[in-house]
Amino acid sequence: MLVAAVSVLLQVAAVSGDLSTPRSESARPTACLPVAEAASDDHASAARGETPWDRIREHALSALCLELSRAQIRLSREPALVLATAKQLARAWPSRAEPLVLEARAHAELAEHDKGWAAWQGALERGYDFRSAHALRDYALAAVFTGRGELALATYRRLVTLVGAWPDPRHRQRIYLEAAAAALRLGPGNPDEATGYLASGRNTATSTGLRAYVAGLEALVLHRRGGPMPDIERIDAAEVWHFVELVRRDAPPSHWPVVPHYEAQAAASLLVEKYSLAEAAELWTPYVEALQSAPADPSALKLALERQARLAAAGGTP
Repeated sequence: MLVAAVSVLLQVAAVSGDLSTPRSESARPTACLPVAEAASDDHASAARGETPWDRIREHALSALCLELSRAQIRLSREPALVLATAKQLARAWPSRAEPLVLEARAHAELAEHDKGWAAWQGALERGYDFRSAHALRDYALAAVFTGRGELALATYRRLVTLVGAWPDPRHRQRIYLEAAAAALRLGPGNPDEATGYLASGRNTATSTGLRAYVAGLEALVLHRRGGPMPDIERIDAAEVWHFVELVRRDAPPSHWPVVPHYEAQAAASLLVEKYSLAEAAELWTPYVEALQSAPADPSALKLALERQARLAAAGGTP
């Protein structure tokens, strides 16, 4: 029921185009955006030196708007404090969706996607409309990490049309890579879609690590198709080893795509195989274990086990 409702919301957003407007990406929530008044009122207010924000201060939601705006500014720097604020606001304003959206986004910053999903459900039940592309991306992550693959891919299909909401080209590329991973996760029917997203990501690559990330996911697409490992000439040994080093870190770079860690390890394994069978086998093992422990496309598990056996036979041991 909830998935169907969200699908309708996404379709409406696609038609209206509200998500792509600069105002939608303001730190201010939807309920706090200035509402256009009659032209005569605007002229009268302007004559008195008033602005739309002066009128917002007199609005019934002014206290909520002020707290939400302050919290939005601190979201990426102090997510734990923002989470506490969001819960306080949710208790004070139980009928409003905005505090729950703030709570869900704070959970996303803290990588607590199960808890974030519950908050998203509450926000949707209160009529949240996904005007913000940034909030929509956090919703997509919650869908990914709670096993809602089809909903995640549907959300990313919308997000790739809204990459202009991110001024940093690395963040735009991150959306393409996350969309590619979401497409590939659903099975053999989606490699072409994943390849298309990766082509867009490759064209906007601006860092060595992200260039290698694209190449690794491209190799994973070919692996899922049952094809041989390609020799990706545009990625040299130094880039591959740098990528492997970054994948092994406890905290990846902040501008990297957010995907299950075993998928990044699988991409690194495919790239490093030509240089080290042992590294390739070690990085591949978590991917195989993840496919075995959770419902997955049977063909993906079969191919993963076959590669694991081939690496072992060739002398690569985790």
